[in-house]
Parts: sequence; C-alpha cells; structure tokens
Amino acid sequence: MLTLQSGDETVPASDHFQVVFGMQGRLELMLKGRRHAVQAGRVLVIPPGEQRCCAMRSGAACLVLRSGEAAHRAALAPLAGQVRSVHPSTAHLMRYLASRRHADDAASQAATIELLIASLAASTPLGGPRLRRSIDWEALDRWIDERLDEPLAVADLAAQVHLSAPQFALRCRAELGMSPMALVRRRRLAAARRCLDAGMPVYQAALQCGYQSPSALTAALRREPLPA
Repeated sequence: MLTLQSGDETVPASDHFQVVFGMQGRLELMLKGRRHAVQAGRVLVIPPGEQRCCAMRSGAACLVLRSGEAAHRAALAPLAGQVRSVHPSTAHLMRYLASRRHADDAASQAATIELLIASLAASTPLGGPRLRRSIDWEALDRWIDERLDEPLAVADLAAQVHLSAPQFALRCRAELGMSPMALVRRRRLAAARRCLDAGMPVYQAALQCGYQSPSALTAALRREPLPA
C-alpha cells in the first residue's frame, strides 16, 4: 500500500511495517520520543505498532509504503528505526512510483518494495557503521552438499543464515562474487566430479548430485572444464 504525505500529522500505529521515503525537502518524525530527520532520497523503516508524529518543512513530501508480507517483515525487521540512504537509481524509481501510485497494480508495487528492501540491505545507517551478521560459508557449503539431490531455492539457503532472500543474494554476490544459484551449481559440479573420479557411472552421479539427466551433467562438465 502506498501513501503520499505532504503535511504535518500524527499517524496511528499500523500492524504493518512502514517505509518512509523522503521525496523532497526535510521531514522530522518522532518515534518513542526520538527524533528522526528524513531528507530527500533517504528512508526510515518504522516497525509495526509504532505511532509516528510527522512534521514537514514547507514544500516537503514523503512516500509511505506499507507491507505485511512475511518475507518483507523478516527483511525489514533488522532495519527498523534506522535512517538510510538509497541508491540514486532506486530513489528515481521511488519517485516514479509515487507519480503512478494510483495506476500501478499490486504486483508492481510489491516488486518495487522488494527492490527497495534489497537497496536498504546493501546500505549503511547514517550516523554509524552497520553491524552485519557474519556468514559461515564453509558450513553453508556442507549444508548444500548434503542436499544436492533436492531442488534448492535461494530462500532455502537464506533461511540457513537467517537472512531474507534479497539480503542473502546481495551478500553472496558481494562476498563470493556469484549468485546463490551459481553457488549451488558449483557445489553440484564439484561433487559430481568427485563421484566420476571415484569410478561412479555418469547416470548415477547425475542422480546423486541433482542433475535432471546424465546429458545435463555432461553438458555442465563441458561448460566448466577443469583448469589446465
């Protein structure tokens, strides 16, 4: 749900997370007696159950996004009460969304919220460094190796490290230089090579390592040959 606000008001507590995006000017919000200043291009995440008092300077405006989606709640919870900057391209998209808030359908709005969450997850809180949960990549590799014959999804991997799927995808690219599914493919291929080196038939290695067919495994081996 999207709301464009351009005046002072006290907003009752909501059951959903609220993401306040500064469109222009400067607005000040009071949460639990603490003042938060949100300028254009910055975002404040308000947790459920919090009443907000908003005072805007002349000409100021903000866009408020509300979401009760479980995945969004998990991603927004660690960001609650923090003012953050977003990437300029994300800010541009938010302004476009505000201009079309009555025209875009729910799916488009949900996709925009996903993009905003991903941008926030990669940002740093203003006023101090952001503490991030460390990821034990070796432990995650072992977890993947034990389930190579299962249809793993990004959300499955993210749940193992207590992150949302967008947050995990960003961390995976930043720390490993690859997407989550590329990580799974790498683990599958490494396991398949070990099986073949041990003399296992191709069809059995393919089945054990999660390939749909022996030909899918041989194609993967051709695409990524061992370095000379």
